[in-house]
Amino acid sequence: MLQMKTVYLEVGQELCGLPPVSTKKGYYFWLALGPVYWIMALVLAVSVPNFTSITNLIGGLLSLNFSYSIPAIMYVAWVVQDAAQLPGEGFDPYTGVTVRHDEGWKRYMRGVCKSWYLSIPSILFALGGLASSGMGSWSAILSLEEVSGPGGTIQTSWSCTAIG
Repeated sequence: MLQMKTVYLEVGQELCGLPPVSTKKGYYFWLALGPVYWIMALVLAVSVPNFTSITNLIGGLLSLNFSYSIPAIMYVAWVVQDAAQLPGEGFDPYTGVTVRHDEGWKRYMRGVCKSWYLSIPSILFALGGLASSGMGSWSAILSLEEVSGPGGTIQTSWSCTAIG
């Protein structure tokens, strides 16, 4: 509902001159926006051949990783860097200088060993997200190949397939 309200405010009011949503007439226009929004979504989905396969591929490549893998990897990076700090290290906001006594794998392994109870489960969670992304993307690619490859049945927009 928030997206439709934003569309109404930014497009309807600003560009089309519709009444404010706080008025009775504006509220009714905003309520009518819901069915119009879903009808346009249905027309778009039916107009693009193999829309579900394309959205499955996008979901496998992007949505799953942005929801699971990338946040877990970022969390692991933060936990390991925080745990790897030695006494006397840190950032001085007045000079803008970061002090570190060592670099590389030694530092990262020290961070993982100090924060194993947080970093190891998060690493496993990220790997699970990457595995799910790989399997979902692979399935979507096979589905697209099956439909559009040789002997496939490319469906055109707004058509029905004969069962026989």
